[in-house]
Amino acid sequence: MRGRAARARAGWLALCTAGLAAGCAHKPPAVETLPAVNPAAPVVAPRRATGSYALTTDLKVSQPATPARQRGRPRRPPPAAVPSLRLSYQPSAAPDATATSSTQLSAVVNIPGYTRAPPGRVGQTAVWWPLPGDSVIVHFATPRGDGLMDLRGMLVGDTLAGEVWYTSSSTGNVFQMGTFKAVKQKS
Repeated sequence: MRGRAARARAGWLALCTAGLAAGCAHKPPAVETLPAVNPAAPVVAPRRATGSYALTTDLKVSQPATPARQRGRPRRPPPAAVPSLRLSYQPSAAPDATATSSTQLSAVVNIPGYTRAPPGRVGQTAVWWPLPGDSVIVHFATPRGDGLMDLRGMLVGDTLAGEVWYTSSSTGNVFQMGTFKAVKQKS
């Protein structure tokens, strides 16, 4: 019985060795990589991208709790915040040390539930910079200071469209939150 088991193991070992040798004889399949931004591509002209934009996103916004009923005359609710984006050609007065670009221009962004405007302002300050291939990044901190958000998009005509990304300050994890579209408003 032992002889038969030993021969079976030897045969199995020879078969496996031949299979491995045959399996390794061909080239492994090529790994697909995503196309990178071409550093030689022209950079969007900052003056072409500057201006005010009407902004839409597919981000989920939680609704605040409804206030308790009050006696007397009901209060008028505050006007709803309008999502907007304004890109300026001026260098940022307070460059963001966490931004990946040394060229930082001023921006103002307003995304209800994701930005907080100081009293008397229409939006939260941000920085933006152009990238090769008509791409733009708008970078700002979340209101609670727990992370950073980027609007990463491409400018085509008067429309800036792309993705919304979040970076956690505590873990460094980065993930896509949604998409956005900004249409330049005529002056």
